[in-house]
Amino acid sequence: MIAKTFEKFSYTSVGISTLLLFGVSYYYTTLEINWSFVESKTLNGILIFGALLLSNYAIDTVTRQITIERSNRNVYHLLLYPLVIMSYPIESIDMRFILSSAAIWAAWRNVRIFFELNNNSKKIKRLFDACVLLSFSSLMILDNLIIFLYPLLVLITTNIKRDLKHFIVLFMTPLIILPSAYVLLSFLSLDSYLFSSYFFADQFQALDEYKVIPNSSRFFLTLFRDYNFNLTYSYVPITIMFVLFVISVIIKFLRTYSLRRRILDGVGVLFFILTCLFFSMDQQLSGSEFHYLSLPTVYMVSQIFVKKLKSSYVNFIFMSLIASIIIFKFLI
Repeated sequence: MIAKTFEKFSYTSVGISTLLLFGVSYYYTTLEINWSFVESKTLNGILIFGALLLSNYAIDTVTRQITIERSNRNVYHLLLYPLVIMSYPIESIDMRFILSSAAIWAAWRNVRIFFELNNNSKKIKRLFDACVLLSFSSLMILDNLIIFLYPLLVLITTNIKRDLKHFIVLFMTPLIILPSAYVLLSFLSLDSYLFSSYFFADQFQALDEYKVIPNSSRFFLTLFRDYNFNLTYSYVPITIMFVLFVISVIIKFLRTYSLRRRILDGVGVLFFILTCLFFSMDQQLSGSEFHYLSLPTVYMVSQIFVKKLKSSYVNFIFMSLIASIIIFKFLI
């Protein structure tokens, strides 16, 4: 049933995916909201639903329209994305991570389209759109400025015709948007809602215990000693997703021969690993941070379905994911 419904792009597959995302949005509104622009649960639900739809659209473009083999354009990712975010062990909602992650995925969508285009003016427009979206994500969390390094890394390492305008757009867009936004929001006394720093605001005190920045061995010892790996039953679904992710990464790199694709996929895996390390430094995760892993997780796990599988195998994989989410998140 699942294999047949999502074998091809259709109104049914899109409708089921949208309905599941609506259900996730409603579920999020029942949780405690730690940070948001508004207090209304209805408005927060609308913002969450819009962010999830934007992320789903970006994932669909990257996974199906650009990178999946043209001969097998299935849409299993439309079901996989709601299952991935439902597998997250979320205890409370921080809108900054949900909204900024949606902007990041929309930006990455434009970056991937940028590498598929040949017309330089269209390439610059796509790169500018990506930089604007990344700048807006940095308005909410300043640490997102680090993500500008990923398109820069891809620009430098891939075999494409480079233009000085590409680097000007990449560097100048955030330099213009962020200071201007800060001045405007400060004038309106709204700057306290934005420009937060997830890492640097809270970590200096922890580092100060050692008087110096710890070396690599001390850092990881500290990480494993202080971080509470709360591997309760609610972590079972995301553990299954992680296992599928590792398997999919191996499959993807064995099947990919294009140097550009290998670099782009490698950047995605690097982003996944560094993001996990980044958030592992926090001892009190709300769970909303996991939204930063959505696109690379869905994209990579979707590689399992690139080669046509028997419908029984596909149904087994998805039924196992659905059962684990229902049992370990809602029943136990």
